[in-house]
Amino acid sequence: MKDKLMKEAWDLGLGQRTYFTGFLSDKTVRYLYRAADVFVAPSLYEPFGIVALEAMAAKTPVVVSGVGGLSEIVEHEKTGVVVYPNNPDSLAWGIIRMLNNKMYSEKIRDNAFQMILNKYQWDNIASKTMNFYQGILEEYGKGQWKSTLEFPNNL
Repeated sequence: MKDKLMKEAWDLGLGQRTYFTGFLSDKTVRYLYRAADVFVAPSLYEPFGIVALEAMAAKTPVVVSGVGGLSEIVEHEKTGVVVYPNNPDSLAWGIIRMLNNKMYSEKIRDNAFQMILNKYQWDNIASKTMNFYQGILEEYGKGQWKSTLEFPNNL
């Protein structure tokens, strides 16, 4: 869709202010997150929202649509600003709110970074996953509903 989007940018008078990068390395993306004043994800559909987590980890304040995984990750007014999906006025409000109040955006940024450290570190995720599966095994061992079939050890 690059050509179509480039044409649309020029038609809107934004062509000289818009740069379509194409593929970027992970390192370059991290630098861009850090350089940004705000990260904006105006998604209509977003199953998980890893991009918002990446921005938060780079200490960039986020403005996201309240859809899917984004609305589960970003807590409005605490770890970011959540706006109405498919609503340009709401999106503009969120961006302006973040850009016009440095103390507010710094507080949001710091809260989000702390959330990343506390909730999304690989050690924590691995531990929670292991505990979840351990709980399932324990329940299975106690349950009367378990299969009477024995499985080979190599499965």
